[in-house]
Amino acid sequence: MDSIQESEVLNAVKTKLPPCCLRIFKNKVILVGTYDLDKSTGYRSGSLDAFTMDLKPLCSYNTYGAILDLKLSPFDDTLICTAHSTGNIMLWRIDCSEVGESEVEEIKISEIATLQLFDKDVLIASCHFSPLDPRLLVVTNTVGEAATIDIIRLTVKFTASAVNQTYSKLDKIDYEVQGATQKVIQVEPEQFLKPHGLECWTAEFGCLQPFQDIVFTGGDDSTIMAHDLRSKDFVWSNGRIHEAGVVGIKCSRSSFRNDKPTSIITGSYDDTIRSLDLRMMGESIYPGENVPVVRKLECNLGGGVWRFAEQPIDFSSSFRDGLDRLLVCCMYDGAKIVALNDNSDEYFQTQHYLKKGHDSMCYGGDWSKSLIATCSFYDNSLQTWTV
Repeated sequence: MDSIQESEVLNAVKTKLPPCCLRIFKNKVILVGTYDLDKSTGYRSGSLDAFTMDLKPLCSYNTYGAILDLKLSPFDDTLICTAHSTGNIMLWRIDCSEVGESEVEEIKISEIATLQLFDKDVLIASCHFSPLDPRLLVVTNTVGEAATIDIIRLTVKFTASAVNQTYSKLDKIDYEVQGATQKVIQVEPEQFLKPHGLECWTAEFGCLQPFQDIVFTGGDDSTIMAHDLRSKDFVWSNGRIHEAGVVGIKCSRSSFRNDKPTSIITGSYDDTIRSLDLRMMGESIYPGENVPVVRKLECNLGGGVWRFAEQPIDFSSSFRDGLDRLLVCCMYDGAKIVALNDNSDEYFQTQHYLKKGHDSMCYGGDWSKSLIATCSFYDNSLQTWTV
């Protein structure tokens, strides 16, 4: 890292509450989910905040449960899902009027529905839209479970508006949580049959054949698992690869490592990013527990490898070498841009990083066309930078 020059911060602000996750909407708006713990009551609350690309605040919506994860639908990015500390997810719709290519005149974020999936004491650690089926979400929680939800049941065409119309017709119940009554829609998610022994921190839908019907999950039990999306059966797991909890997973897709359909990237609390080439039998993954992988490549990044975001195809930079790149949130060691290079003895190559201003845990990050946004938790820091 000493030979790599640290990236320059473009803009920086302090958020009102600790930021836990972020996504960039249409290269124009930075959406941030926050997490706050009231130590006197034990209640967790948060907010969904929106900022311009130069970090001017646009709007903020308080949530009774803290936000641990935030995702945009790949089929309609005006549909937002947030995962909460009170056993629920929230679906939102975002609308904005534009002034210029990267400027916003007005923004409106409206709640579509609050879906109560688990008990109010269960934290939903992550949420993920399927890249293949617009109806499907997978969520993970702190009691080790992973489950799917069909978010659109009554409509034919998938849009955020259609989802809104669907949930506006469903009955809401009063739900007592954290000393207050909330209006929620009770939903029974379809759980995968084999849970993790400890917190299930993350999940990822397989995308390319032969993993198109597989969901991978990572847990605090240092185990990565594969589950059958159709039957919810356990397929494969390995608890011997990682030396600490598995907190990040990235599958190949058409825009990322499309020449490696059976290889996945993982991140762990053990500070290491790994590429795992999974053994195959015909067109399916080898079943069983602690089945080894064919090939493993790894690199210590100096901080817990929490989350990944792939470089967008239209990212405007000097990168012209055709390599796949990931923005990696490295917890106590800031954020890094890591290139994946088959033509080098070192497959994982850190090319850029930002530590300044992220003194605590860097949990969230995303790319736009021209810049990168990252946030860190205890120092309430939200920053933009470029490479």
